[in-house]
Amino acid sequence: YPPNRTCTNLHCPHFIDTSQQAPLYDPQRYIAALYTLNNGAYPISTTSLKCRSCNTRYYINYARQQGPNQTWYRLYYQGMPTVLQSEKHLFFEEKLCQVFRSYTVLSHASASATAQFYHNTLANNHIFNTGSYSPPLLRSEYISDLFDLYSLLLHHSEQGTQLALPDSAGSQSERLMAAMLTRNHFMAANGQEQWAHSCQGCRKFFDREGEQYMLSCAVTDGVAIGRPCCAVHNCTNPLSTNRTRYCLPHSTMETLCSVESCQAPVEPGHKTCSSSKHRQLEENYYAAGQSALLLRDRLDRARSYSREGDTPDLGLPSGPRRARKTDNDLKARFGRRSTHNEQLVVRPCGIIIARGTFYGAESLSSVAEFLRGVFPTQKSMPDVLFYDNNCRLHQYLAGRGPIQQHFSKTALVVDVFHFKNHHSTKDVYCTTHCNPMAFPQLYNPETERWTFNSSACEQANAWLNNFHGIVREMLPVRYEFFLDEVIKACNRFLVDEL
Repeated sequence: YPPNRTCTNLHCPHFIDTSQQAPLYDPQRYIAALYTLNNGAYPISTTSLKCRSCNTRYYINYARQQGPNQTWYRLYYQGMPTVLQSEKHLFFEEKLCQVFRSYTVLSHASASATAQFYHNTLANNHIFNTGSYSPPLLRSEYISDLFDLYSLLLHHSEQGTQLALPDSAGSQSERLMAAMLTRNHFMAANGQEQWAHSCQGCRKFFDREGEQYMLSCAVTDGVAIGRPCCAVHNCTNPLSTNRTRYCLPHSTMETLCSVESCQAPVEPGHKTCSSSKHRQLEENYYAAGQSALLLRDRLDRARSYSREGDTPDLGLPSGPRRARKTDNDLKARFGRRSTHNEQLVVRPCGIIIARGTFYGAESLSSVAEFLRGVFPTQKSMPDVLFYDNNCRLHQYLAGRGPIQQHFSKTALVVDVFHFKNHHSTKDVYCTTHCNPMAFPQLYNPETERWTFNSSACEQANAWLNNFHGIVREMLPVRYEFFLDEVIKACNRFLVDEL
């Protein structure tokens, strides 16, 4: 039943006229399924009630109200519900939602794996065949929508606000989209909740001439996961679907030849113009993915070698399916482009304090602007910043005025692993400015240990990279939302451990 027996709408005519809440009538009941942690899944009946004065109908989690523009929306009650309705006929116990969320964050489980996990371990399948109604098997889209809705309700509960969703939508994922976009804007403006995290692992204290001073530290690096994006280099406009190559502002480029620098119109049914060389590029690209052609080619090569008495090399072509270069060094892009990487800023203790999407490349200018956005003032900058390409970043910042001043009080150091294995011993500039041993506070000769864990970002990248198979086909709104949520949840687990 709804938690209310009277109308709580402040704009209800009955409340405006009498200053009293109107009672609720006209119950509507239907059969649904409740999924629990300890008792499996079983049928339930759920009832909604209606206010006859303002026509607001109250359900177990929300009230269906009419807005000022005459559209209906769902206003969720404040706080976290004990039972969450994600679809019309699907109800979930809050404890089970917590288990699903933790299973996703800690085990990198996909939505389909989570659904199968529940049916194999918690569902009590013998209950499914009792009575006239059997709870439906969970599908991956149910789990995905449940993760999003639960995360949104958790966010609004923590902020003391109420979630509002449109009542009319093609699907639950479509209904949640605007709310997730608002949540993404909130995250972009305020950052991760652990941005100001401080502990003994990321801040160290030293004595200098009888006075104590503190050093703070952060580590940044990129991880090669991404999502589909516009094929135009560094374009940040979202795609309408994950099957298109170009965003709406660049959609006219679909009518142009896919070969770089060619502006001729495409031929019907092709992605190239009438040029025979360009058409050959396209045919080579699609032929590389045809299994029949691959097998026929290997068979012909085997027969040819057997006649000559040599040992055949039947290895498959390696590397990504890129259009082959011709004698004229033509380049083309027939498939989709993906974002280049996710850039993280991590404290040495492992807390992820920021994440950003890089579209074209992990360029020095992008890294500098990203860091300045994460640390908007010079005082907020860490005293020590580890980055595997700090030597080039140090050179980039030199002579660049305000941005150089922003980094002037931060030691830009190459982390120990990359300095030993990826930086040349002949690079005098790197050795002079970015060698960790050039900063005495970063190494304790008595314990023979480094002061900070400069590999923290590599460890965080390894964790985040496991989500690549889950997020690689997501559109921008859910991609940003999902990554921010799993990082937020992981940070909370880690803070509890610390």
